[in-house]
Amino acid sequence: MLRIWLSSLMLLVATLNQGCTPYNAPIVNLEQPPSQLIETHLVEEGESLYSIAWRYDFNVKDLARINRLSEPYRLRKGQVLNLDKDSKIKFKPQAKITAPKIVERPQVNPKKSTVSDSLVKPSGKKLRWQKPTEGKIIEAYNPKDLRKGIIFQALAGSSVKPAAQGLVVYAGDGLRDYGKLVIIKHSDYLLSAYGHNQKLLVKEGQVVDGSKIISKLGSNGRLYFEIRKDGKPINPVAYIK
Repeated sequence: MLRIWLSSLMLLVATLNQGCTPYNAPIVNLEQPPSQLIETHLVEEGESLYSIAWRYDFNVKDLARINRLSEPYRLRKGQVLNLDKDSKIKFKPQAKITAPKIVERPQVNPKKSTVSDSLVKPSGKKLRWQKPTEGKIIEAYNPKDLRKGIIFQALAGSSVKPAAQGLVVYAGDGLRDYGKLVIIKHSDYLLSAYGHNQKLLVKEGQVVDGSKIISKLGSNGRLYFEIRKDGKPINPVAYIK
């Protein structure tokens, strides 16, 4: 009786196996959608053309050209800026706004300039570069790792001075990841930035030189320092070494 029962069970299992097909899980292609290119920027309170150009790695002259802006680059809250770098819009000046120019900058041809002969003061003399604060560099410039500048480790509350003479074109905290930031214009295509400050001591429109204290560091004593040429980050060490 037991043999008959076992034989019947084995026959049932064999029949079921023949009727079954292996189950294959469906393959779903989860390709990441292409990232969308940001083509416009809505101006917010406290922003300047220089801070917006800095955010998007623009040369401020190019950003002004494609948006038909002329100096002194006045913006209004809610204004929409075109960020299309390939725009073919020809430059047409805005209605002229009367405002005194603080510093006249000589025209410099970047194609013929070098690090030594392009750093020119309004007076015609070459700029003198210096470290913006005392301390050592704890994070080096490395564009492959998206490190666009360097970080100094100084003492808590240390003073920050301009790396070279220039015009303050931005002083505020409107750029994410930079904290309280100062941007200084040294020529038509060369700017420097000083971020992660505790206190700012200058305002937009001020002319500063290497002796002027522009900010104070916080309790961690860290300063983020960056130099850009034609809107692109370059190694600051080449200038302040």
